Amino acid sequence: MARPRADDYGEKQQLIRDRAAELFATRGFAGTSTADIARACGFSKALFYHYFASKEQVLYDLLIAYVTALLAAAEAALAESADPRAQFRAVVRAHLRLYATARARHILLLNELDALPAAEKAEIVGLERRLVRLVADLIGRLAPPIRERRELRVPTAMAFYGMINWTYTWYRPNGRLTPESFADLAVDLFLDGIGAAAARR
Repeated sequence: MARPRADDYGEKQQLIRDRAAELFATRGFAGTSTADIARACGFSKALFYHYFASKEQVLYDLLIAYVTALLAAAEAALAESADPRAQFRAVVRAHLRLYATARARHILLLNELDALPAAEKAEIVGLERRLVRLVADLIGRLAPPIRERRELRVPTAMAFYGMINWTYTWYRPNGRLTPESFADLAVDLFLDGIGAAAARR
């Protein structure tokens, strides 16, 4: 007979995710063992395996949930308006809110994707590409020259992601600039340039 799940199974599984995310982000995936994760959770290594088969499974679980959340937030933001500029602002705000509240998971997505088995990595990369295409199509509607030259859409979208993705190295959401304010600044810089962005502030 299979061992029944405890009433707090979901809570302990989430605790493992949260502790592992922080450890992976600070020590690196390779530098973190299942024993480290179990110790951070306050239970034995053997108990860890009651919830996850491996630390790779924890990493996959973290990344697939995070990318899915990013995509869902972007799609919901698009539905807020029919105006491309307002849609772009809403999408970027949605991104920055998640970047701010899931910093460790964001770091993992940028730095630890190669630690996953090929099939699981490919699944996450597929979702990332959907997200980039969403932004690329939106930029195409904002800028007719980009729309007319399809080969520029994805590079332009990737250039924008390059602008916001690495903000975790310096940006602190509890500072003077809220995630929404920083998102607006990034949008204004990208669409209108430094002069216009500064004038609006």
